[in-house]
Amino acid sequence: MSAEVLSMLTMRSVALTPKAEQAGKEVVLKVFWATTEHWDETYIANYHKEVPAIVERLMSSQYKNSAGETKNNEFTCEDFAIRVLSEFAQKYGLPVKLTTGVRTYRNMENYNPGQHSDYASDQYGFAEMVMKSYGARDMQKVDVNTVVVASPAELMSGDILAQAKDKDKGIAHHIQLALEVADDRIDIRQGNAALPIVRPFTWIVTALGMNMADPQSILYAGVPVQKGYFEKSGESWTYHNPGTGVVKENYLSIFELYRWNFLEFNKE
Repeated sequence: MSAEVLSMLTMRSVALTPKAEQAGKEVVLKVFWATTEHWDETYIANYHKEVPAIVERLMSSQYKNSAGETKNNEFTCEDFAIRVLSEFAQKYGLPVKLTTGVRTYRNMENYNPGQHSDYASDQYGFAEMVMKSYGARDMQKVDVNTVVVASPAELMSGDILAQAKDKDKGIAHHIQLALEVADDRIDIRQGNAALPIVRPFTWIVTALGMNMADPQSILYAGVPVQKGYFEKSGESWTYHNPGTGVVKENYLSIFELYRWNFLEFNKE
């Protein structure tokens, strides 16, 4: 890494070698992408503007799998939101810091073979690493991963809708990503799961030595990105899924609204 790039990492504290120790200490980093800028109001505004283009690219691009088959990108719900964030951050050299029940993940980390050897040094590798343990409930880590959006009127493209209020304990179990927001309509895009990532399915898959939440697993539960929208009627928002024909009245009321905690990503 160049001295110029290192000089830009002003928000990360670095332990210095004691003066009495003449030999330097080598630090090996896993760099998914280098942090050369930091989040500010301009970058945050640009994120909201660029989300529709990122989403369109992810939905239209295809790849060849190991069997030579042409496949669309597939994501579970929270994984799709992570990938969109990672695409934007990598493009501009911006830091990302996301916390799950396992640990905190950063785009630049001290290298650990057990944590990093399976992942490419790019935004795809970073997203795959985080996706393995990041769940919908991690969107509810307010002031860590996200901040609260107070009302639908304040939603912006790239904000997060977390389905949580239909569960007794209020734990998020599904995520949608706002795409375009108007006074009377909110268009969303979402990943989803081919099978519920709940017991007993997870028990069975784990017994086979696999993980439905791991995008590198052949049993990964992700599906192609789906379209949907909410329409406002009075004070109620009705949900429409054109692909399935599902219509649900007053559906937005069971979602909590969040935005990525961009400025927190700048911090150690």
